[in-house]
Amino acid sequence: MSDAAIDDLIDNLADELEPVRPRRVARGSLWVAAGWAAGAAILFGLGGMRHDLAEGVMMPPLPLLAFWLIVALGFAAAWSALRMGLPGVGRDYSGWRWAGLAALALPLSALVMAMDDSHAALEAAHPENGLHCLMQGVLAGLGVGAAPFGWLKHGAPTSPERAGWVVGIAAGAAGATIVALHCASNDMIHIALWHGLAVLLSGIAGRILLAPLLRW
Repeated sequence: MSDAAIDDLIDNLADELEPVRPRRVARGSLWVAAGWAAGAAILFGLGGMRHDLAEGVMMPPLPLLAFWLIVALGFAAAWSALRMGLPGVGRDYSGWRWAGLAALALPLSALVMAMDDSHAALEAAHPENGLHCLMQGVLAGLGVGAAPFGWLKHGAPTSPERAGWVVGIAAGAAGATIVALHCASNDMIHIALWHGLAVLLSGIAGRILLAPLLRW
């Protein structure tokens, strides 16, 4: 084939192509932040913030530590999910796992406390004392879950199963942080169980429900 014929073939193949806007993680991050803010605005609008924060008083140290651990998990999972939507080979998406390992300090600490005071553990585990926090956490994180899901739908992640997990965990962690600013309980067993379940159940839902929708 002559050079002219090759040039004509290339021109014909590229004739209808249009430039694509580069994908920027920063733009996806704005979507995530907007979802986080929307979830918080809705929950606080319906139920308000916890009374101590509303009065300008800081959380006690342990609940505050739990809050920041879950924030770190949410940030890391959302960042990993957004990076999964970028082209590239050999990218490292494991940052959220390290944040998840750090967040495991919460259920482990709660387990130790439960062994020391079984009555308090049973009281905290009663559905009437925490089921509403679980539901609020799952629902409050839906906006954050929608943002990386929409991002990944246009990015074709190489592992839809892993992407579903990470999107769900990001959503659940975001919802748990929002609930932590609304729920008045400082009990670590309550926080680890009901707020933590929001993260776990959202992750499972992401793996089961979202992974099939992210396949090529």
